[in-house]
Amino acid sequence: MSYDLAHMTSKFLSTVLLTALVAGTLVSAYADPVDQTPASKTGAQSEVSSEPSAPAVSNSPKRRPVSPDSLKKRELTMLRKSVTLTSDEETKVTPIISNYVDAVQTVKADASTTTAEKRAKRKELHDQYITNVKAVLTPDQAQAWETANTERIARLRAKKTSAAPTENASEE
Repeated sequence: MSYDLAHMTSKFLSTVLLTALVAGTLVSAYADPVDQTPASKTGAQSEVSSEPSAPAVSNSPKRRPVSPDSLKKRELTMLRKSVTLTSDEETKVTPIISNYVDAVQTVKADASTTTAEKRAKRKELHDQYITNVKAVLTPDQAQAWETANTERIARLRAKKTSAAPTENASEE
């Protein structure tokens, strides 16, 4: 009888401990994070990142570096979503996208330029990218692509402005 009591007690205790462990894990998973952002860097350190595709300034602690290949695929996918490309057009657009993404990554990784210079150079590269892609597309396709990009940017800005007050309220 003492064996059954000892066995039942150990099973009960292991069940209680397992339940407490699971409950603790769930509580920590759903708890508000205190501050998971890395300590801020000063001076030139904040502009230089070991990952060339990492954003220089990030409001979101969960941003991951994105590989250039995935950026190229995303650009091509967004173009395909907004316009129907022929195989010839896709063949012409793919190197344009590749060159653009590679150039932007090079600018982001350049430690010898300031943030303002990088921003200006990226804007110049983007304008050239838009011009090059539009040269491959028909006028109707170019208009559809431009409209889709404008709508996407508006959605992103609306999402950003609606998310900003929520983030500030949780920090208080």
